[in-house]
Amino acid sequence: MAKKFYYDSVDLLDATITAGTQSSSTFSASASAITNEHRIIDQSIGQAVTSFDDEDVIRIDLGSAKTVSNILYHNNSTSDETDDLIIYYNSSATNIGTQWATNSISPPGWDISTASSQTAQYWYIRSSSGTFSGFTEVILGVPLEFENEPDIGIATQEIFATDLNTSLGGVEYANKRHEPKTTFQLNFSNISQTFKNNLVSFEQDVTNFKKFVYYDDSSYHYVRLDSPIKFTEVAFERFSASLKLREQLS
Repeated sequence: MAKKFYYDSVDLLDATITAGTQSSSTFSASASAITNEHRIIDQSIGQAVTSFDDEDVIRIDLGSAKTVSNILYHNNSTSDETDDLIIYYNSSATNIGTQWATNSISPPGWDISTASSQTAQYWYIRSSSGTFSGFTEVILGVPLEFENEPDIGIATQEIFATDLNTSLGGVEYANKRHEPKTTFQLNFSNISQTFKNNLVSFEQDVTNFKKFVYYDDSSYHYVRLDSPIKFTEVAFERFSASLKLREQLS
């Protein structure tokens, strides 16, 4: 797999999230079925949906039909979640429609459901076989795949978030505000006009407001854009680009 950005390309933050249950293919809204279902789009992996039990369903209404090829979700449990997570899509608000993907084991951290791209207004996430614990966040849409590898030497740096002070006697003491955060500096020396346009669209969507996931070909990193992307034209319809990402702890 190539390096990618998984981000909210379907305006998920404006979606309507509804808790309910499933019988056969019928979705029935029920506010009491699941607790805190809104947490799947609260831009935080710190708190999970609760009471997401067997045959409970979360309906995501995107407002209009949007294209989805990947659904990334986060499990904040410390162990594998072995209850099935099944995803459906449809144009109906009461019929869960066609099964799109199934994850039978969800490890701690980020995991992905992927299938052929589908365009639909309603997406349904069903817990099957038991209570699904640790379900904290969802990112839907079409990822931005890098057309080529960044330049050799991706730079990483730690932000310690420690306030150092010195007493009148010259003794240093420290206040640690949070765990260290990693920053990533990605540089591309030669990209196409098409990839540049895709990066511009991505940047306009997430700015420094929306969190997203940087997949480095082996691990998932929950990040924000730390600064605007810098583009420089290096030849006709060829550009360099520089991106800085900042890790998010929750």
